[in-house]
Amino acid sequence: MVVTTISVMRVSCVLLATLSLQAQGFDNEESCKNFTYGNPQALEFYSPKFPQNYPKNTKCFRSITADYGYFVRIDFRDYFHIEPPPNGGECNKDGDYLEIRDGDQGYSPLIGKYCGFNFPPIITSSGRSLWLRFVSDTSIEYNGFKGVYHYIPNPIGTLPYIPKCEFEIVGDQDFISSENISQVHLDHAKKYKIPIDCTWSIRASENKVVYIQFQEKEGFKMAMPNDCNFNYLEIFNEKTDMEHRKKEFCGSVAESFTSTSNVVYIRFYADGDGLESEFSAIYTSLRDIGKDKSGEPVCPEGEYDCEDATCINEDLKCNGVKNCKFGWDEESCASSDSGVLLDFSAPHVIIILILLIFIMAGMCSGMIYNLVRKLGEDKEDILASREKSLASLGLDNDANDRGHSLPPTPGKSRSSMATSKSDFDHCYVPNLADGAGFPFATK
Repeated sequence: MVVTTISVMRVSCVLLATLSLQAQGFDNEESCKNFTYGNPQALEFYSPKFPQNYPKNTKCFRSITADYGYFVRIDFRDYFHIEPPPNGGECNKDGDYLEIRDGDQGYSPLIGKYCGFNFPPIITSSGRSLWLRFVSDTSIEYNGFKGVYHYIPNPIGTLPYIPKCEFEIVGDQDFISSENISQVHLDHAKKYKIPIDCTWSIRASENKVVYIQFQEKEGFKMAMPNDCNFNYLEIFNEKTDMEHRKKEFCGSVAESFTSTSNVVYIRFYADGDGLESEFSAIYTSLRDIGKDKSGEPVCPEGEYDCEDATCINEDLKCNGVKNCKFGWDEESCASSDSGVLLDFSAPHVIIILILLIFIMAGMCSGMIYNLVRKLGEDKEDILASREKSLASLGLDNDANDRGHSLPPTPGKSRSSMATSKSDFDHCYVPNLADGAGFPFATK
């Protein structure tokens, strides 16, 4: 009974904590609307819950972007009341502050962080956008601020319009590379002496994380290694502000990276001689392995166990890419030199296999038929040869029998006959002519 009560209490605590986090996220989003959206018709934005005091423990983000050929200008009116820094120090992450950056991302150049009771100066962007963030801690609340923005034309003319260099990618796997950058962007940067600044937004399914690995050969090649002023690559987890920046590479090596959320941003910056920099990587969405009813680790249906406490989509197995961190998904596959791997369950592959079987069966049948026919012909030749041999032997025997009964041939002497007979018997008998005797003189 006590154990049951404790279990119920634990479940209740978990549910309350979850509901609290959800409510907190909802309240944060609701309270940020004054800052995030403000009053677009009047071109105004405000601190959260304006005109009331802004709430504790709040983070709000927004960007203001003008049309091409215009700048953004912001000034603050009526009042500006944000918790001042302790001991008269700088506005920082330990207190309340308003942060403004020159661009549309959290990694854009910092213009300033503002807090206390002094109005910030009038702020004008150098491009089309300004990025803003308001942060409050868990202590004192203040009235906040009211900001007014408007758009001003670029007084020195504008460069030819070119779309922002950004890419949005979703799915379980894809390749990202400096080769994604169009030649138009490269030519524009070289012609007008401006940097390349591109962003890849990678979004995996919920409850998954993103694993990024750089290609083994020429996967990270900075034209100006060890000089982060001219070329570098940054990886952000979930958001593009500097607090969420997890990696920065500007040397000659870039190691793999695993996010803690399902959203990752990759920023590639190159200027001057650094425009010749290159990189190539592949990302894979991973899921932490779960457990079955018995407590054994198991991947969901349709996913492959990487044997490193993570799972990947089953379709990524044996695709020629090592999607698992240790490459187990490619270990049991045919080597890449053996050709393209086939899916033997695919209909077209089955049809090809059936046709190959019929062709092989026909070839084998033809070979067997030719072999049987050849053996038959050889047998007939052997029998015919044997009959000819037997017939030949029979004729020889008949001739020998007739030769013994024939009379001596006329005109031949006895000695000749004897000689012939001796020749026949394979014995040599010398021919003793008249007056000839033994070869040795004897009396």
